[in-house]
Amino acid sequence: MQQVPDPANTGNASDHFWTLEKRIRQDKKNPGVLIEIRKSTAIWDIAYLVGDGVITMDELEGFREELIDAVKLIL
Repeated sequence: MQQVPDPANTGNASDHFWTLEKRIRQDKKNPGVLIEIRKSTAIWDIAYLVGDGVITMDELEGFREELIDAVKLIL
């Protein structure tokens, strides 16, 4: 996890602002930051998490083969 720059550190405040703004924009696009999983969309949500590198296919070990196959198909 990246650290958010501390504005109290030496450096240009404007640079710190734009770095923080860029990080917030990136995090908004990442479902691993906050996601509400519903049973009806769980397979899609899991596929998005795998696609974004939040979880790996290896971590799905123990789930039903049908779910794993569906995630592979989506990816």
